[in-house]
Amino acid sequence: MAAVKGQIPEWKSKTVSELENIFNTYPVVGIVSFRDVSAKQMQEIRRNFKDTCVIKVTKNSIIEKTLDAIDNDFSRLKDYLGDQVAVVASELNPFKLYKKLEETKVETPLKPGQISPIDVVIEKGPTAFPPGPVVGELQAAGLPAVIEKGKIVIKNTVTVIKAGEKVKPEVARGLEMLDIKPTKVGLDVRALYDRGVVFTPENLAIDAEKIFDDFLNAHKQALNLAVNSAYVVPETAQILITKAVSDARNLAINAGIPEKCVIEDIILKSYQEMLTLASLLPSEAIDEELEEKLPGVVKVTEVTVTESEEVKEEEEKEEEEEEKEEEAIEGLGALFG
Repeated sequence: MAAVKGQIPEWKSKTVSELENIFNTYPVVGIVSFRDVSAKQMQEIRRNFKDTCVIKVTKNSIIEKTLDAIDNDFSRLKDYLGDQVAVVASELNPFKLYKKLEETKVETPLKPGQISPIDVVIEKGPTAFPPGPVVGELQAAGLPAVIEKGKIVIKNTVTVIKAGEKVKPEVARGLEMLDIKPTKVGLDVRALYDRGVVFTPENLAIDAEKIFDDFLNAHKQALNLAVNSAYVVPETAQILITKAVSDARNLAINAGIPEKCVIEDIILKSYQEMLTLASLLPSEAIDEELEEKLPGVVKVTEVTVTESEEVKEEEEKEEEEEEKEEEAIEGLGALFG
């Protein structure tokens, strides 16, 4: 049956209804681009996402019509329409959904005539190719390829194509020969909407490990602040009690308060202080029992005495030599009168 002029086709109305149901059912919805995604890759993405995400591919005009028909803030997503896009919806939070969508991307080579999204830099160094006609193809691609020691070598690091430039066929061929796949193709998030907030890739591309480390550091700093300021909460109560007991014991020991729980520590502290004081006394001031506990004192005393005796012997020798010299001079004086 032919459609009546001016009447909206049934398939369009059905698609709009399906999209309205998606927007009203899922907490997180968004717009993703599938430019350059092959049919095979899209099928694989759908299989991998069947339990976590809904992907609806349709025309931009139908998505825009749906957004206009919904009485809420979804209309802001219209700013991200254009080119080949699809609607995604999920129960996952925006950050987890973005991460899963990024994982759909696979490395792919640049195609002839494609606009390169990035600068492609080839580092200098040897290739896996033996000498042959390959060197000419690499040179045609703008690579400084030469033959050295039985291998084709890239002499210098070079940028073969810059972002925004169209890829020449010879450049695409050279990159393919070197098995260089500088780009990734998959579902490219443009925006995700979650309860009134629109997230873009700049907001969603976070370093999960760094964020986790930041949370750990914040927790440690908060705990230290609470403990040092004696702020009692369930997380600090046990630490504060332990710290208070330790501080009380230290105070009692240092102040010499003879409480039952610290009396042994006070006696041990006094004993150690006594030994320290005794080690400073001369050996004649120490009895035999204490001397056994201070072997270092005896040893030092003995060394000191030995050194003193040696010095005394040296002085006596010098005096004897001086006397002999004086006697010899007196004998000469008597001889020559």
